[in-house]
Amino acid sequence: MEQLCDAGLCCFYSRVGSLPPDASSVKQAALEFHAVVSSVFNQAAVIPVRFPTLVADLNELTAHLGSRAAEYREALQRLRGLVQMEIRISTSAQETTAGSGTQYLRNRQQRTAGLEEAASNIRAQMQSILADWRERETSKGWRCYALIARSDVMKFQEMVRSLEAPVGLQLAVSGPWPAAEFISAEPQ
Repeated sequence: MEQLCDAGLCCFYSRVGSLPPDASSVKQAALEFHAVVSSVFNQAAVIPVRFPTLVADLNELTAHLGSRAAEYREALQRLRGLVQMEIRISTSAQETTAGSGTQYLRNRQQRTAGLEEAASNIRAQMQSILADWRERETSKGWRCYALIARSDVMKFQEMVRSLEAPVGLQLAVSGPWPAAEFISAEPQ
């Protein structure tokens, strides 16, 4: 692993010729990438990139850092001391086959309304420790992202454990993670 510091930012990177051709080597490289991000994240706020993000050379990496330096510095300053927790809300029942397109849309609307209501209730119960909150619908349910102080992770996990999932819904929590959903000041 190497480090490039430029424009008030430090970037950790590895030199690779190309991605390994076999799946097990790619998996190993992804695990090593995750270990590096986790190690740095344990010490400071980070702006993670997706694996694999490839640039042609050091000049391209330097140009990228320079072009986004102000945005990255602002995000790192704003996110200092904060982490992202994720709550996934999903339906526990299998979707039933609707008799018509209209019935399918009604069922989907009811499902979405139930997921939105559950997310809203969870947010309200977590409000005392939230710095920010984002949520979005997915094909499997609803994903909620809570931005909280690093020191509140245990409290957050205890609060989630004390929640009762609404009938027909399941909750799953993960984190802490780098605050990737909060890099931009505006919800995406």
